[in-house]
Amino acid sequence: MVVKECPECHGSGKVKIGEKECEVCNGWGYVPADFKLDKQLRGYKNLDYFGVDEEVDEIPCPECHGKGTVPVYGDCPMCGGTGRVLACDICGKVKGSWEPGMESTWICPECERKFKIVYILDNTCDYEDVEVGNAYKGSVERVERFGVFVRLNKHVVGLIKRKDLLKKDYSVGDEIVVQVLDVRPDRNEVDLIESALKKYREVLVRKEIPLSDIGALTKEMAGKTVRFRGKVTQIQVTGGPTVFTVSDGTGITWAAAFEAPGVRAYPKIEVGDVVEVIGKVSFHAGEIQIEVSDMARLWGPDAAQVKTKIEEELNRKAQPEDVGFLIDSEILEKLKPKIMEAAFIIRKAIYEGRPILLRHHADTDGYVSGLALESAIIPLLKEVSPDPDAEWHLFKRRPSRAPFYELEDVLKDIIFAVEDSRKFGEELPLIVIVDNGGTSEDIPAYRRLKAYGVPIVVVDHHDPREFVSENRALVDEYVDVHVNPHLVKRGYYELTAGMLATELARFIYPPVEEKIKHLPAIAGTGDRSNAPEFEQYKRIAKQMKGLTEEDLKKIAEVVDHEAYFWKFMDGKGIIEELLLLSGNLKRHRLLVDSIYPEVEEKQEKALRASLPHVKSVVLPNGIRFNTIDIELFAPKFSYPSPGKLGGLIHDHFKEKYGENSPILTLAYGPDFAVIRASDGMGEYNFDLNMIIPKLQELLPAAGIEGGGHSFAGSIKFFEGMRKEVLEEFAKQVVKLRKA
Repeated sequence: MVVKECPECHGSGKVKIGEKECEVCNGWGYVPADFKLDKQLRGYKNLDYFGVDEEVDEIPCPECHGKGTVPVYGDCPMCGGTGRVLACDICGKVKGSWEPGMESTWICPECERKFKIVYILDNTCDYEDVEVGNAYKGSVERVERFGVFVRLNKHVVGLIKRKDLLKKDYSVGDEIVVQVLDVRPDRNEVDLIESALKKYREVLVRKEIPLSDIGALTKEMAGKTVRFRGKVTQIQVTGGPTVFTVSDGTGITWAAAFEAPGVRAYPKIEVGDVVEVIGKVSFHAGEIQIEVSDMARLWGPDAAQVKTKIEEELNRKAQPEDVGFLIDSEILEKLKPKIMEAAFIIRKAIYEGRPILLRHHADTDGYVSGLALESAIIPLLKEVSPDPDAEWHLFKRRPSRAPFYELEDVLKDIIFAVEDSRKFGEELPLIVIVDNGGTSEDIPAYRRLKAYGVPIVVVDHHDPREFVSENRALVDEYVDVHVNPHLVKRGYYELTAGMLATELARFIYPPVEEKIKHLPAIAGTGDRSNAPEFEQYKRIAKQMKGLTEEDLKKIAEVVDHEAYFWKFMDGKGIIEELLLLSGNLKRHRLLVDSIYPEVEEKQEKALRASLPHVKSVVLPNGIRFNTIDIELFAPKFSYPSPGKLGGLIHDHFKEKYGENSPILTLAYGPDFAVIRASDGMGEYNFDLNMIIPKLQELLPAAGIEGGGHSFAGSIKFFEGMRKEVLEEFAKQVVKLRKA
């Protein structure tokens, strides 16, 4: 096959056909020295380029370089402007212009008279490309008593009857030259006889198929041979073919290549490689699948060109629509660039076929955050991926018990991700962390992820604690984007992760809005938000779902209760019902109405048992300081958890003395403490995230860690240093003064 660059125009498709007067200098060849130099000299910084002195009045025209004329170009007569020609496969004589879809094999009359020709079918060819009367080279596929089956290429097999064989003792794999007697493409049958040719010239027959975009492939193209280029995003070795998932930015498709049952086809092609695929359009599980005729890895400029095209197309499709926000919020408006960047990264992962791992805190706000994003990601995933099980194969949601991305979780995620990558031949996932992951305490986990090149998106409302600039936290150095209200307004944690994630979900997949509009009100109730945004979200929940404040409280408490028992499970199948995402209102009411009384009973029972053991004193500075050894005077290994019970005790004193009273509750165990503060503590400028660093500085041997919100969080320390830590914390509280 010789389709080559046109020797006349060197592949440009254009040749010089004449000249015309230069329009810049009007044919003079010179222009005034001050003639719009910046525009016309096209980047030349001085006149040395033209070999003239800077003090002259005229300089050579920058367009025609002093000639006064410029060339005129037209279509090349040899190739007709295509830049490619069809030439004789043997001598190279040019027949004429060539375009995709035309014949790509030609032998000139002189060579036909001079040589005997034997054709070799490339894997791009099929039965319809075999011509009666031509001689072909193949190999023995199978020997039977009635004849020999000869394979002409990967797809074409013909039969030589025993009587038409010149040699009777052929073995599998032997090369043989055959001549075609008859072809029946509709039945995939070829009748052959053995050829007696000994001296001949071999000519490769290969189809030149125009490049197609994956996104342009349709079911109406079934049976048609297509050619496309893209990046391999997954490789699966099945009991039959090897299935390559290929993306070119316009779409994603499967390419099935068969070597032998369970044998890896094209073993040198790996995930991330840029390939060219040629094959027939077929179907698997109702979706388009390409039966591969040929697949080759692209290198150098070809690969770079495909990568550039894929990147441009992915960036275009992944760019989120600016849908605005559900409410009026100055904080959200300031965060919009980061929200849109996060939406872009998530959408791009979906369009390129990269798996997504979503981590969220295991409380109401965390589950709302996770489910809001899941509700947006999965529908888009189903639209884009050819895999009907994409929501199971390419998306995972996992809760985290700790209020930060602890090493146990990240190591588990890395191990499973690498295992899946090796087992299923897929890329490492995009990690999305919500209601967690936004503090310096998360950096050790991110260091490990970055070693694997894993992209990270964080949506959190906890105080990052350490900042490198006014609007950039230290943790931002380790993640791709971090959406957090503290980055635009320090200390503003009331805009919860569930609210942020719901807004982000709308940017990822706008049609999800009606399904999730009520979720921020549940998240705000669970995290006891006092933000003005929360009031607006509550109105939306009332209008959309008829949810009262009592309804929101019940849902939030039930989610917290069930999450305690789910532990590390994602709650799928139940959490959707509790959060009114399944559309089954009857089941939602049955669940909430049956579980909430149980929750109330457990809370009241634990509170009654614990309150007599609470030491409540009013300090000289006016702060009511409540303490309890939660390990000794609370139920173990059952609901409510120590943190939840600490909150219930704190709520009891708030109800008794008022939210605006300065109340601080410390519920401690052997090596931890849970802290809750009332709004009244704001007058004392209380901030847990400011006290913890002081404790760390004063007690470096105590192994102090922790954090959370300004008015709610936890501290961990060495069990042997409990007394010193608690005493020093109390001293810091005593030092507080009313502003």
